[in-house]
Amino acid sequence: MSQENILKVENLVMHFGGIKALNDVTFNIKRGSVSALIGPNGAGKTTVFNCLTGFYKATGGNIMLSANGKDTSVIKVLGEPFKATDFISPVAFLKRLKYKMFGGSHLVNRAGLSRTFQNIRLFKEMSVVENLLVAQHMRVNRNLLAGILNTPSYQQSEEEALERAFYWLGVVDLTEFANRLAGELSYGQQRRLEIARAMCTNPEIICLDEPAAGLNPSETEALTKMIRVLRDQHNTTVLLIEHDMGMVMDISDYIVVLDHGEVIAKGNPDEIKNNPKVIAAYLGAEEGEEVTL
Repeated sequence: MSQENILKVENLVMHFGGIKALNDVTFNIKRGSVSALIGPNGAGKTTVFNCLTGFYKATGGNIMLSANGKDTSVIKVLGEPFKATDFISPVAFLKRLKYKMFGGSHLVNRAGLSRTFQNIRLFKEMSVVENLLVAQHMRVNRNLLAGILNTPSYQQSEEEALERAFYWLGVVDLTEFANRLAGELSYGQQRRLEIARAMCTNPEIICLDEPAAGLNPSETEALTKMIRVLRDQHNTTVLLIEHDMGMVMDISDYIVVLDHGEVIAKGNPDEIKNNPKVIAAYLGAEEGEEVTL
């Protein structure tokens, strides 16, 4: 596994009014790894994900994504406030203005990072395959004239999108449901469809927010295998939030533990299992008690 960092989070801070949800959160994610972000309810895990993926603009700190052959500052592409130095250089001013006007989570996705959500957010009145086609809107030919004239390049773009959709349906074992409404799928199938939709954007790193929530043991086992397929066969780095500790310890190369918006431990599964701060915070035990993860 490469030791290059695909994601660097430094001194991340997030305020909601007078509430500090994240305080000086720092960690790195290695390219080609499966990493987990864990902690008790309210620890700030989903807030971290929202900052990483551009759904929240962090109050402070830095998030650097190294994907698609370049380094992208997530906070920068969301549109940083203007600084006095921006007005000295017309180029700097125009760049800052562009991000202020057009920056957003779509640019984070375009840079190579995608996500799923704790609460499933599919288009339930659309078919399964349509959900995957919609996810590719930034990759297909969107030229109005090309669409009206149905040019060869437009047709090729549409065919490639459809092929990509069916490829990922095959990976998540949903091909036979391609024309069913997404809302008619079982809960576990909808979870898999959401992962397929995220993968249709061709990410180099995918953030999975509690992907095993609500799954039975056999579905969780299948999910674990699927995550390994994403890493091993598709070179996709995986960062997940998960409360199923058996799954976390089984699949993770690296674990970051949050409590009350702060990182209290980082390391491999064996190091986390035996960390007294993790035991005290995550399991509600007193430090020194004979409790293991």
